[in-house]
Amino acid sequence: MRFMARDTQLPIKVSPRETLGQRLQTLRKQQGLTQIELGEIIGATQRAMSSYERDEYEPAAHALPKLAAALCVSVDYLLGVSNNSGVKKPERRRWTQRLEQIEQLPERKQRAILQVLDMALKSAKAC
Repeated sequence: MRFMARDTQLPIKVSPRETLGQRLQTLRKQQGLTQIELGEIIGATQRAMSSYERDEYEPAAHALPKLAAALCVSVDYLLGVSNNSGVKKPERRRWTQRLEQIEQLPERKQRAILQVLDMALKSAKAC
């Protein structure tokens, strides 16, 4: 089953029979996060995230709003109560984090990185 998230044109793939763990894994991957990164956001270990995704354990009730916020969905969607994800705009965390790191560098190094990116983009367009 597919439906469109509100306020976006991004399709969200939903299976009505998904477990909480399967939903967590799917949403985490859609957000471009590793288990470690998601765990850091919500204050959990990679091991805990892995256990949640394998349905060995369920996240504590206080962790559900943090997970939902990190994955840009509602708690109801995360729990499978609703097929309305509540997604407004997915974040591109890895890109955003990298851009923030680049902004912290001296301007000379920023220009060098931008030149490399420009060359890579030009090369990719040629393919």
